[in-house]
Amino acid sequence: MRKPRIFTLQELTARFDAASMSLEARRHWAGADNLSADAALQPSIRRLIVSRNRFEANNNGYMGGILETLADDTIGTGPRLRLMFDDPDLDISADTQAAGTLHRRERRFHKYSKSIHLASKLRLARLTKARDGEVFIQKVTNPGVRNECKIDLILFETEQVSSGLCGENQSTHKNGAPKEVDGIVYDKFGNPEQYRFYRVHPGALGGTTDSYLVPAYAVIHYAHLRRPGQHRGLPELTAGLTVFNDLRRYGNSVLSAAETAAVISFLLETDVIPDPEEVNLDDELDDSGKRIKQLNFTDIVPMAKNAGVALPEGWKGHQLKAEQPTSTYCAFSDAKLNEAARAISMPFNVAKGNSSGYNYASGRLDHQVYHRKIAVERQSIEEFILDDIFDQWEKLDRAFHPEDYSDELEVDHKWMWDGFEHCDPAKEANAQSARLQNGTTTLAEECAAAGRDYEQILRQRGREMQLMHRYGLGTEKPENSGTNNTGVIDNEDE
Repeated sequence: MRKPRIFTLQELTARFDAASMSLEARRHWAGADNLSADAALQPSIRRLIVSRNRFEANNNGYMGGILETLADDTIGTGPRLRLMFDDPDLDISADTQAAGTLHRRERRFHKYSKSIHLASKLRLARLTKARDGEVFIQKVTNPGVRNECKIDLILFETEQVSSGLCGENQSTHKNGAPKEVDGIVYDKFGNPEQYRFYRVHPGALGGTTDSYLVPAYAVIHYAHLRRPGQHRGLPELTAGLTVFNDLRRYGNSVLSAAETAAVISFLLETDVIPDPEEVNLDDELDDSGKRIKQLNFTDIVPMAKNAGVALPEGWKGHQLKAEQPTSTYCAFSDAKLNEAARAISMPFNVAKGNSSGYNYASGRLDHQVYHRKIAVERQSIEEFILDDIFDQWEKLDRAFHPEDYSDELEVDHKWMWDGFEHCDPAKEANAQSARLQNGTTTLAEECAAAGRDYEQILRQRGREMQLMHRYGLGTEKPENSGTNNTGVIDNEDE
């Protein structure tokens, strides 16, 4: 008879190293907390982080350059409005009058954007968001705008929107939604209703606490939000702030060590153990009556150029050997810079401004991540800033020019941005030609990637062809020109 099997139930125990309660783990995670997004970003905490970010940006060449490069790459020369009919099957060539109205509206908005310096303000807003975490943009009526549309944009720093002394005490609606979060008043659905602005910057000389309320429709809040329930922005370079500080401190320490080694002319060394009682004795006399100089540890031996040095018996001099910078200084600095720039997905060669160690493949791969980051940021700028400005402008433009607006045709819009130059223009042109020939792309998509309007290119190309035909200039490609059918020089040796 077989013996029955006996199963014993064992308690399943599992653990995570990240949840360890060892002394080392508790010391490492001492700063971890379970605060809400708004509680973790109390006004006093945000002010401290923002002030340190500004200080580091003004004193660290790498951080300052990264911020400027990020703003320039994201905004470039500024966005351009592109209007199109909502019906993709509409034959634009059959209705040139309707197409002309769109072009006139585009030109008017272009003039308006130049009159309010839109591109410059967007670059400043992008830089401020990365450094301070947020920026507030007021839409005001400015009679000084040299355009029929007088709507202007004024940028405000994060400190100018605040609840004052009561900013850290929040009251809530019945559903738990906050009524006001440090200067931003919300309804029970979480929609901003008003913004509380200081009349004078709190950091200005002679500033006051006098404030005023601005309705939400007149304010654009462009902020970096990383958590659900977060209402005020956190600087994008917060994670890299201490890294930038370490980089600057290490550089200053290396420089100080090198300067100290360079300043000291030579060191004195002796094998004689000094007698404390004889350290401060006066000079003695030898047998001939001449004074013998006693060399003490506090004496300074002067050095003369092109001269030798004679030291007393038992003493010898040698130069201080400079130990800084070490051979690993550049590697350490590069690693730190790469870590700090990773917070904004900026590749190392862009952050450093040096691509000497890059090849074609690695440079292109790194830039793909950076370009996707910029594309996402541009989409946020379109949603939060540009579309809002365009809606306000279009209402006034419709009143000024009703003949250019028709209720029969629905019009959509999009924004054109500067494209990015390819590392190898010849290879990219050949790849672009192949995509167009096999039908995997369109001329509109290729031109949009370069930040250009394909209709403008076609119209300009048509005008050029007409002028060439008028003056009898042939358009045929000369034989043996060394170019392929795309107009790009062949590189068969590659």
